[in-house]
Amino acid sequence: MEIIDAHCHLDFEAFDTDRSAVMSRASEAGIEKIVVPGVSAENWPRIHALCSQDSRLHACYGLHPYLTEKHSDQDIDTLSNWLDSHESVAIGECGLDYRKGQPPKQKQLHFFEAQLRIATDCDLPVVIHSVKATEDVIQTVSKFNSIRGMVHSYSGSYEQALQLIDLGFYISIGGQITYDKARKLRATASDIPLQSMLLETDAPDQPDAEHVNQRNEPAYIVNVLDALVDLRDETKEEIAEQTTANAKALFKI
Repeated sequence: MEIIDAHCHLDFEAFDTDRSAVMSRASEAGIEKIVVPGVSAENWPRIHALCSQDSRLHACYGLHPYLTEKHSDQDIDTLSNWLDSHESVAIGECGLDYRKGQPPKQKQLHFFEAQLRIATDCDLPVVIHSVKATEDVIQTVSKFNSIRGMVHSYSGSYEQALQLIDLGFYISIGGQITYDKARKLRATASDIPLQSMLLETDAPDQPDAEHVNQRNEPAYIVNVLDALVDLRDETKEEIAEQTTANAKALFKI
């Protein structure tokens, strides 16, 4: 089986001591390609260098809402210029995070909309981070014609997932569905069309139920796949094949 991890922060320092071993375990698990999203202008060069060294890795560049207070309007211009000379499969990780203690909503929206404009201008998909903000994400992307992308580590409702799918977005599923307590998410993952689903780890974050409080890594995506097999009617091979085809179509890889 060929599997694509549609969202993994392989550039993070958590992998600095054993990145090669992590990639070897990923290959053994069937992960053929990994999309590495950016979170700030500061880490784009690191992602570029990493992906340039390994054809299995595919870069995307963006400004994460969690770091909004560190971003500047100059970073928006820098992103646009960066894309002129650095290959990218998407814009992101961008989006909205409305958890307590996060930056002001309007400031987050400013950077989110700016990145959506760049994605539209560059004809690239977007990788969206959305926490407690699904409705505002839907309303915001609806303002842009022909925008497409994925909502990573999806946490919204089934009805909202269908709205996003209608808008041209894939719903990306990660380790959270391996937890029995994630009943709403598991129900959504069991019902959305397979043609609109992606698989991810969000490593080194969001480990599955077998690796609680441990560093996550791409090889663990097989546990997400196994959980989906338990929730859906398709076989492991069918889910792997379709989600891989979905990722290839979205990111053109």
